[in-house]
Amino acid sequence: MNIIRLMVTGIIILAFTLNMIGLAQEDISPDELVDDIEEYNGSIGPDNALYGLKLAFEGLDESFTFNTTEKLEKKIYHSRLRISEAKTELKNKNDEGAKKAFEYYKEKMKETQDSIAEEKDNDSGMLNAQKMITKHHYILERLLELHPNNAGLLNAYNNSIELENKFEEKTDRKVERILTKEGKHYLKDVKRGDKEDRADSDLQAFEYELKLEASPNDNNTQIKIELKVRSNQTDNGSIADEIQNKLKLSKENISSVIKIDDSYNNELKSILVAQASVGSNISNIKVEYSFPLNETNRTKMIDGIYNKLSNLTTKQILNVLEIKTLQEEIKSEENDNRLDENDSESQEDDSELKENGKVPEQWSDKKDKLDDDKYGKTRQEEDNKRDD
Repeated sequence: MNIIRLMVTGIIILAFTLNMIGLAQEDISPDELVDDIEEYNGSIGPDNALYGLKLAFEGLDESFTFNTTEKLEKKIYHSRLRISEAKTELKNKNDEGAKKAFEYYKEKMKETQDSIAEEKDNDSGMLNAQKMITKHHYILERLLELHPNNAGLLNAYNNSIELENKFEEKTDRKVERILTKEGKHYLKDVKRGDKEDRADSDLQAFEYELKLEASPNDNNTQIKIELKVRSNQTDNGSIADEIQNKLKLSKENISSVIKIDDSYNNELKSILVAQASVGSNISNIKVEYSFPLNETNRTKMIDGIYNKLSNLTTKQILNVLEIKTLQEEIKSEENDNRLDENDSESQEDDSELKENGKVPEQWSDKKDKLDDDKYGKTRQEEDNKRDD
């Protein structure tokens, strides 16, 4: 009996050591958008008799981690292990093993969600954790391309989206996928609902930024592409050429940067808008290109987007291209901000008057008109009687 206990203790210590090595070796920047979860090649997978013990030990490891940021990082790392295990099981066509790994992934997502709800601090560690969950979403998306009918995988994918939304509420930051001009992909966090303060605010940091969102709706999909680029081109024709070249994406680039949004419920529409704010020897270019596709399959979406972008001509871009000077755009945005502030102040004043039982002048005018409409007919009838 003592020998068995010693063996079990040895397995636990070995599992602990392997876990810690894995955590120590994971040194990939959360800003890099790559599939960095390799297939699990360990001996204790979902079908192993010691799998439950392994999970229990991971939970114990988290329980004895008292720093909240480190505990959150470990939960996310352990959820990465579940994806790694599921990858191996899917490759081996072991659906039951993959299902088991994805079920525990779901549990870990729920624990992570509870952790961020309890977390009072909102530091860089929280934002890094949010980026790692966004990366999970990206990796699970790639897996779905290979295994579109796997229910456990689809649930895990939906869990990652749900947790992403919870992180957004907590950090008040949205993590977006960006494609660089070198064809690399990374993550950029932006404040939710923020407007740009100046015409070239983001472009000071990003010379090239591309976002691509696909929103399935019934049997169609609304595609929205946003491009920002800083260029040394300043005449209309050269700017249009630059836009066309930047939007000529390969299918691989489209697949890597595309983000699926299942919450879209608006009408399908086609829009092409191109604006350039031109300085003495530099331009800040913004483009929005939206169009519907009668496809909802991801692979066919990518093909449709590729064909649409390949057929986009310089002439089409020139037809919609709007040129401003940088000074004009900055002045326009400042005026917009002032209007927003005035509207906000007006609404606050109206609200205060309503609470005090006073009626604003513009409400009084509307009330007089309503009174006229209500009593006008009666007064006219009385006048007619007097005339008779």
